[in-house]
Amino acid sequence: MVWFAYCDDEPDSLIYFDPSSLTLNTTAKKTKFVFDFVLVYRRAPERNSDSESDEDLEDFCNLETRIVRQTHEFDRDWLIGGDKEQIKDNVFQILEMIQVPSFSDIVHTLTIDILDLKKHASLSNSPDIERIRVEIDVIVSRFPGDNDDVDMELER
Repeated sequence: MVWFAYCDDEPDSLIYFDPSSLTLNTTAKKTKFVFDFVLVYRRAPERNSDSESDEDLEDFCNLETRIVRQTHEFDRDWLIGGDKEQIKDNVFQILEMIQVPSFSDIVHTLTIDILDLKKHASLSNSPDIERIRVEIDVIVSRFPGDNDDVDMELER
């Protein structure tokens, strides 16, 4: 879980980033990264009143959940070829593609993880990373695909 030392209106999100498949250096460098996303969406209950009763807190223990699995390939040069700001922009594009809200903790964590991936790729004697498993657990106001006439606002 990602924790910040300040008050934030965004719900907590869990991000797990695991470069799961490694191969020893071969003569040909891989040109793509394969990302296996496991997206866990938990729909927040609608607030009935301004009160914070125990009943409201119980609603957060029993959130409706949907799990979506997606696999995407990304060009290595596109993903890790730029500076921190370019990588951050790429993260926004990826989150929009996989329909995950661009909460600041998610953007920050994935940007740092991809920067670490870039450092790893720059080492000449390091194994090539082919696949990366990314698990994101997030609270949303509606599930992706529900009520598609409403756009998810992405803030940069």
